[in-house]
Amino acid sequence: MAWRFDEHILRGELDNTVRGRVTGRIWLAGIAEPMTLDLRGDCAPDLAGCTLAFENPQPIPMTDAPPHPDQRGWVGDITASQKVKVHDVPMEEFMRLYELGEPAPWHWANALYLEWFSERNGRVVIQTAEFRLTLSAPAWTLTPDESQASRAASARDYAEWMEKHCGPLTGDAQVVDLGEFLAGQERDEEGEEWKRADDDSPPPGH
Repeated sequence: MAWRFDEHILRGELDNTVRGRVTGRIWLAGIAEPMTLDLRGDCAPDLAGCTLAFENPQPIPMTDAPPHPDQRGWVGDITASQKVKVHDVPMEEFMRLYELGEPAPWHWANALYLEWFSERNGRVVIQTAEFRLTLSAPAWTLTPDESQASRAASARDYAEWMEKHCGPLTGDAQVVDLGEFLAGQERDEEGEEWKRADDDSPPPGH
């Protein structure tokens, strides 16, 4: 299962101005000290070479145990331009319309999508279209092909680390994009895909 805690985030900052490395800090509501990120790999082309600041306008204090404060690991997919479907009515109204078989009004929006693989917590995912973002000009740029190569290199590094600490990987774990393997069906089960789907299905759990 992936760690998901975007509703608890106060604010954060990421820095990919050095090729092959993403660093940053994330402050959680109710937690005194920020998480620090030190990740191998690069952001997607829209954020590569940039610094990004983000802020949650309506954070919810975190009462459960937070992720480890030292997040070292590998970049999965980090972008601020993931297209998601955002409904234009409150959840209660959306559910009422869904139960009646009637469409709910919605629009496409750019979502912040931060995915990394932590030595401490495994897969971490932050996905939201609600944050306020501030993006710097890029210090350097990344082509789509270079982005794919960077993700593949991160996946290989992570696979080597997994084999060293957890034993040999077999079967599907040998695929280049290890992130997709580790995610498995989580994207459907955890609600990541419904926001991007073309139907009006409700999020899991409703």
